[in-house]
Amino acid sequence: MNRLKRILFVFPETRYPSGQPPLGIAMLSAVASLCGAETVLCDMSFQKKPFEHLSHLLKEFKPDAVSITVVTPQIRATLTACEVIREHAPEAYLMIGGPHATVLPIETLETSGADLVYSGEGEIAFKLLVEGTDPGEIPGACFMKDGKAILVPGKLLVENLDTLPMPDRDIFDMKKYFSTWYSMDRVDPGLKGTTIMGTRGCPYTCTFCQPTLSEIFGKKTRKRSPESVVKELKHLVEKFSINGFMFEDSTFIVDHKWVTDICSLMNSEGLKLKWCCNVRADLLTEELLDTMAGAGLSKVNMGVESASQRVLDDIYRKGITVEGVRRALRMCLSRGIFVQGYFMLGAPGETVEEMKQTIDFAAREPFDDALFDITTPFPHTELWEMSKELINEDYSEFDCFHKSVYTFDGITSEQIEKLKRNAFWKFYAHPARILRTVRTVLGPRNFKRTMLKVRRV
Repeated sequence: MNRLKRILFVFPETRYPSGQPPLGIAMLSAVASLCGAETVLCDMSFQKKPFEHLSHLLKEFKPDAVSITVVTPQIRATLTACEVIREHAPEAYLMIGGPHATVLPIETLETSGADLVYSGEGEIAFKLLVEGTDPGEIPGACFMKDGKAILVPGKLLVENLDTLPMPDRDIFDMKKYFSTWYSMDRVDPGLKGTTIMGTRGCPYTCTFCQPTLSEIFGKKTRKRSPESVVKELKHLVEKFSINGFMFEDSTFIVDHKWVTDICSLMNSEGLKLKWCCNVRADLLTEELLDTMAGAGLSKVNMGVESASQRVLDDIYRKGITVEGVRRALRMCLSRGIFVQGYFMLGAPGETVEEMKQTIDFAAREPFDDALFDITTPFPHTELWEMSKELINEDYSEFDCFHKSVYTFDGITSEQIEKLKRNAFWKFYAHPARILRTVRTVLGPRNFKRTMLKVRRV
């Protein structure tokens, strides 16, 4: 295999643009750049005609390799992108990675016609590919040989995350991402912010995520040093003048000492930033909240999923309690910290009454924001394995914002989808938050971002 010199990355998000740039692609671009490769991104997020944009870049940039990162809801756009690539750059070495490729590498290889599909964490493998290493020598690589799909056993994980370069955000149109970043609109719609990642891996066993997360990142949680995290924040302030950010990590607060050390370093460096992070209710303590609030924490995103303890325990195996959510919610609000709840409706075995219980709980409790998804069993998660006989859609149709993919006795997909829409309106039109909702929407910039959110309703 020849050394790769000109790499076109493709982000196949054609339906739901957001202000969160795909940091996985930014990491691969940074790795490739250190190897001397030239990189360009086809970001479909903000394109009215994304595949025409892709064909234009292929003709203009003339890459010798194309890399696509895909999650399951993007698989249809990915397959279309592969057709465009083969038409306009047939000699380019076509690679696909990401969560979908990790759990279904052989199928992804066969359906896409790619030269290589990579299963797992990508930075080490990508460096080897750019340098021209034969794919047969790279653990996690999947490719065709003599008409058969070959999957090289093993994984390549970065043990020390501090050895990785900083994400290459220059590959993005950051002005567009800043203008559509709405993670902290409820705190202050005027904040200019973005996302960063401090950890990889998750120690929990929620059925809607695992074992997929462990297949990508391993079972061990790895953390960047506090110095590395704060160095990136300082860079973002100096280069982009951000005044807000979000830790995108799914389990940011697992290690309280590590979080405390980051907060202490942020304060000693004089970073006056407002920020938010994802939390589990059972991990929050008064002391930790005081520490984070003292370093600028303004909002938390709390995975609640359901207000039915039965659903939490028997279906999602979340490991939290409804009462624990109430306790954590009040701890946050007593400190002036905004709280967004994440909820899901339509799990296999969940009753209409339990869905309505979740909707009523979300509207009644003092959450500032809420996101309601339709429960979707992504391939090879435990939820998929325990309910696949109920799935009535190909996963290329999966859309957790709008579509239930299950066939249940006693409730239709349309009923679940209607409950989801009603949940949004019941929450934001509730008398306790209607005025704040109106204030958040007002203004040209805010209205535009609100319309992006409404796409998901």
